[in-house]
Amino acid sequence: MSTSSEQKWDPSSVPSDEVVSAAIRRGAERAASYVGAGLVVGGLASLVLARGGGGSRKAIAAFGGGTGLGAAWTRCSMEIEEALGEVAK
Repeated sequence: MSTSSEQKWDPSSVPSDEVVSAAIRRGAERAASYVGAGLVVGGLASLVLARGGGGSRKAIAAFGGGTGLGAAWTRCSMEIEEALGEVAK
């Protein structure tokens, strides 16, 4: 869910002792927006795909939220690995 307004993060712009905490902070901000977007998309998909008001709609919406959380987690993990690789150089 990369957006054009999202800028590439430069770990060298942050002091070396704050690189990981800055990456985690950015990951937490990203998680909120990704999970929200996943819940909205999952909720809309559940309206189209599921009949009735049972648990299937909730499950589809929860899947969307979980997908958003997983995407944010993966992106944060990649940023931390990249930042630690640059700090070690």
